Amino acid sequence: MNLMFRKNFREGASKSGGGGGKLQSKANRTKRSRDMGLVQQPEENFHYRTHLFFSPNRPGYDVGEERCSALSGIPSTPLSTTPATTFSLPSSVPYEVDAPQPLVDRKPSVSLMRWNSNGSMNFGGGGNAGVTRAEPISLATLDRDCFIIPVHSVDRFLPAGIPLPALNAEGKATSPLSVLEVSDPKLCILVHLMSPLEAIDPVMESPLSHPLLKQRSIAAELLTEVQQANTAVGGMLLANMEKSSEFPFISYYLINTMQTDPSNFYAGLRVSSLSKFEPKALKYTAAHTLDLYSEVAAICRPPLVLPSNESGSFKKSQTAATGYIISVFKVFEGDDGERFEKNWLYWTGARMLYRYLPRAAGLRRIALHKSTSQKGDKMYLLVCECADLLKDISLAAFLIPALRARLCGYTGLYRPIQAF
Repeated sequence: MNLMFRKNFREGASKSGGGGGKLQSKANRTKRSRDMGLVQQPEENFHYRTHLFFSPNRPGYDVGEERCSALSGIPSTPLSTTPATTFSLPSSVPYEVDAPQPLVDRKPSVSLMRWNSNGSMNFGGGGNAGVTRAEPISLATLDRDCFIIPVHSVDRFLPAGIPLPALNAEGKATSPLSVLEVSDPKLCILVHLMSPLEAIDPVMESPLSHPLLKQRSIAAELLTEVQQANTAVGGMLLANMEKSSEFPFISYYLINTMQTDPSNFYAGLRVSSLSKFEPKALKYTAAHTLDLYSEVAAICRPPLVLPSNESGSFKKSQTAATGYIISVFKVFEGDDGERFEKNWLYWTGARMLYRYLPRAAGLRRIALHKSTSQKGDKMYLLVCECADLLKDISLAAFLIPALRARLCGYTGLYRPIQAF
């Protein structure tokens, strides 16, 4: 712009002796601008596609069959704060990388399950047409992927585009979804997020010190104390597997609300954490985020009920290859609206994980937790458990950058280092 101005000024000066000479004709200006490479390109050439937005399908739009990866198992009894409703998803087809498809078919061509008058269940469609199961359907006998959503959260966390099951005049469900109500496990979750330790006086810090090892040792002591006090049903300490992370360690506790008051458990753990991580004694400081959560939605695959000796115990349900992909989100107070939460499959990345995580990773469940605090900012936690993730880390390596590229929340790869 500077160059063009000086050029026109010199030409005007030569023709009018330094005064404001006649303006050049439009054709000449265009010609000279073209010579200088300043011709404006058509507007559409400057349009760059920087975001991809997913939205529920429009009525009448055929999305074809569902494509999804395999899920296997569940670590504990489904969590919720009220009786949970289970929505069965269509049976999965062999895994293949295909064009993006929705998590569930919005308009199934056939009903997935039909109840007969005698109480048995009829599976309709495909090769299973007319196949009747006489035994009552329960979590133990459910044989397909499903949503598990507490009844009080269905209006907010049932994914957008999936109609709520409604009863007709005869009292029968008119929705193609199969709904199963299960009992409330009366569980609450407490999560302790720890930032890296930072020296109070970096100049005096010994080069032989290992703050990460100190932090791991103290976090393990806290978990052991909770285990000995028998105030939590289960607990685990997760360590980040990357060189540097925002939360190198995460403590995760399951609380039975019938045996332990979650508020008292939170207060006791907070006091213990602050005393053990006292900066004056440790010479290091860190940020600690403790909050109570409830499980508001989960995607699970059978078996949904573990044996009684494994129920609620992380140590018994985990293997040496178990790994976790955890995402942390925070929104301002009042921004957790119904429309926002109905689209949780998209902004949390749960849809991407469910569809594109390879079968060999052994995906077990994807659970969404929401903080129970009534005031202040809201926290969301997406926990994706894979039974065989650590056998080949490269299976998930390509998904972590893709989740982070959305610039939404924090995502990390974790492994359990202690559990009970």
